[in-house]
Amino acid sequence: MALSFFYTRGGAGNIRGRQIADWLKAKHNPEDGYGKDTCIYVKTTKPPFLSKKSYIDVCDAPLAIEYLEKHPEIGVISLGDYQKDVIENILGRKTILIPHHHCNFDREVRPDRPVQVVGIIGCKNAFQYPIDDIRKRLKKIGLRLKFEENYWDYYKEDRQKVVDFYKGIDIQIVWRPKGWSPRFAALRSPLKLSNAGSFGIPTVCYPEPDYEVEWKGSYLAVDKMDDLVMWVERLKNNEFFYKRYKEIVLKKSEPYHIEHIAKLYNKL
Repeated sequence: MALSFFYTRGGAGNIRGRQIADWLKAKHNPEDGYGKDTCIYVKTTKPPFLSKKSYIDVCDAPLAIEYLEKHPEIGVISLGDYQKDVIENILGRKTILIPHHHCNFDREVRPDRPVQVVGIIGCKNAFQYPIDDIRKRLKKIGLRLKFEENYWDYYKEDRQKVVDFYKGIDIQIVWRPKGWSPRFAALRSPLKLSNAGSFGIPTVCYPEPDYEVEWKGSYLAVDKMDDLVMWVERLKNNEFFYKRYKEIVLKKSEPYHIEHIAKLYNKL
């Protein structure tokens, strides 16, 4: 059966819609001729559900869950183990797990080199600690901070910007102890970990619930900023320790490659 993807502009549309549809050579937002297709609606409930095999890919959209509560005939796609449990508890029915694929389609690996750059990618909420302060603390231990906020565009493909960011760093840090709005907190995924890990880049970060469910033991979890700086410094100074985590995260990230994730759509 043919696949049709319906998506709008934005990060979810680019990743879960455009990139997957391109990889599978599926239909992009068809206006007709999809009545017999398997239809995937990415973070949207607007298009008409004409196919008997229609699924909403919830992503981080609470409104999609509210819609699905009223439409039990529509299938549900979740993007992580933690999210899957949350959605199933709300809806009282099974969902299809299709994890986020990472950005590293070419399986590029960080070359052996001195550890010099620590990276943060995302909006300001991606690191809930004064950036100037962490920059100074890293500088004291001989590291430079790279903070990338402008990494995607609502209107166009932006994967290469993300790839270029990861190719330019040696360690990733994430710090979100305050969480997000309760409506969104349960709908996150460990995409940051698999993105970095696919390049062999370790992550030091606060242990978010979805990280613990899917990546426990494959990242350095800390609940104090002093500990974050300490583990970053150890990764910098201990080559054996760094290589150990490089091997761990490369192996952990491989199942998240688009080659493997795309196959799950053919099983719908």
